Amino acid sequence: MRSQLTARRLRSTSLSTGTPPSSSSDYSNTLADIAAPILYRSPLPSQDDLPVYVLNAAAFPDASRIKYDALLPYVLARLPNDEDLIGGKGYELIFFAGEEDRTASIPKKARPGWAWILRAYNALSRLIRKRLQKLYLVHQRSWVKVTVEMFSTIVSPKVRKKIVHVSSLSSLALHIPIEDLLIPPSVYLYDRRIARDIYVPYVTGRRAFGVNRPLPTSATGTLRLPRVLRESTSFVLMDDNVKTEGLFRINARAALVSILREAYDRGQKFIVWKEEDSVLTFSHWQEEHGSVMVEEYQYAEGFSLITATGLIKLWYTELQEPIFPQASYPFLRRIVESSPESFQTSTLIDLLGEASDWSPISKVSRQILTMHLLPLLNIIAAHQDWNKMTPYNLAVCLAPALIRGLDVLEDTNILSTISRLLEHTIAHWDSRFASALGTDMRKFNESLRVPEAIEDREDPLDRAISPTTPLHLQTDGIMLIDRDISDDDEERPPLPPRTNTNCEGEENRPSLPPRINKEQLSGEDSTASCMMRRKPAPVLQKPPRYSTILTQSPVSTEDLPVYTMIADGRLSSSSNIETSLENGLHNIPETVISRKPVPEKSDHN
Repeated sequence: MRSQLTARRLRSTSLSTGTPPSSSSDYSNTLADIAAPILYRSPLPSQDDLPVYVLNAAAFPDASRIKYDALLPYVLARLPNDEDLIGGKGYELIFFAGEEDRTASIPKKARPGWAWILRAYNALSRLIRKRLQKLYLVHQRSWVKVTVEMFSTIVSPKVRKKIVHVSSLSSLALHIPIEDLLIPPSVYLYDRRIARDIYVPYVTGRRAFGVNRPLPTSATGTLRLPRVLRESTSFVLMDDNVKTEGLFRINARAALVSILREAYDRGQKFIVWKEEDSVLTFSHWQEEHGSVMVEEYQYAEGFSLITATGLIKLWYTELQEPIFPQASYPFLRRIVESSPESFQTSTLIDLLGEASDWSPISKVSRQILTMHLLPLLNIIAAHQDWNKMTPYNLAVCLAPALIRGLDVLEDTNILSTISRLLEHTIAHWDSRFASALGTDMRKFNESLRVPEAIEDREDPLDRAISPTTPLHLQTDGIMLIDRDISDDDEERPPLPPRTNTNCEGEENRPSLPPRINKEQLSGEDSTASCMMRRKPAPVLQKPPRYSTILTQSPVSTEDLPVYTMIADGRLSSSSNIETSLENGLHNIPETVISRKPVPEKSDHN
């Protein structure tokens, strides 16, 4: 009865869910743009082949600035309509309830009231409410719990059966494959407060960062760029982005770079790059659905340009073998010292050439330099009039990511040498080095395109990581030698002799004092022995104030003996201790003697 009355009240104040047509003058493009990142459809369906919709609470605007009654129709219009649900099976909804990432200077947004939430639920059609198959509540907070209890108790008790509570993205990965979802950066940042990383079974591992083969082999047998370099570099070289001031000089936010590093290692299928009007995303091939793109990606949240440059620097930093190893430092110094003003082109070509036999740089490092880094920096330096990044500035910013020796001081001293080599190579890449090293800008641009082979669009999993075996990460790369198996010629050092053993091989331990058997002693002897073993009490020269003295006969207060504390807490003369012990303390007649004698009464009183 109560639920029926509540429903009647809600229907009486229900909101209009119909949006005006886009050609109408009442249609608001501003409200439509605000509603797009709040509720959107994920590119790939669920495992049950149901459409998946994502509701992001962090994208809700401030209630004090936006009228939520006017925004509601535009948000609900993004849900499936009744015509799609009549012949379909239903849909699933993922609600990311975490708040937006903000600093102390950004005030907290005002959220809508409870009455508006109830009216918004009542504004949904009956078919939309009934065809909801699963509702995943991720990062739920207190107001979300209250809302769920209110819906399941007052509005519709059947809602409780459809709700799945998960605390983090790692927990959500146990129910659905999160690598198929389009997850905005705000959700990743809020999840960082709960868990340090995201673990997805059978997916989490190393695909791009710190792998054994940094340049994967394509289906045709040639080397290709990994996906992380292909996508981030394509975004950096867009027409508006390449002219942005401070490329590779401004440090990116470490949390966002770490999130992207984890996403590419996990094989996240959909990542959106966005910087003002420049938006870039890539399609994914699915056998059942073909090439899948992100719909309305221009309204989705994306990662910035500075994050892309920080990700490229991180990829070079985490190479298993640095571009310039520590063994190459003396040779690099000789090149700079022999020609301090200008470098010989032939020497640098032999140093960077793939067919060089004497170069101290590994072959893989030379391939990475010629295929990606040097062409990229040359294009950025060509726009130095806008981005203020000269070859010298780029060399100074990228040089620390190319070395990683054992001695930090030696690495610091070699930075200037490597910066000079990079500066000269970047400045003369097109005119001297590109053709001599067997590459050009056409090959570089082709390497940035999406590969035609489906298996080349994603990098292979180099190493899987399991959260239950963290020791695997600690022992990886460590060689364990069995010392029981050794050569016959090797002599083992003798063990040192034990100094705490006697001639019979028994240890010389200190002997304990003999223990007194109290059962063999009589009651008096036992009492006396126990009393004698105690620590003697200090000698009292004068009795304490307000105390009484127990003695056998009255004595004068002027000639008081020295008193000693005995075991039962009484005071007695030192000469009477033995007598008191023999006769028993209970036989001592008690006579109370005051500390100060009472004066006698005079005769005249």
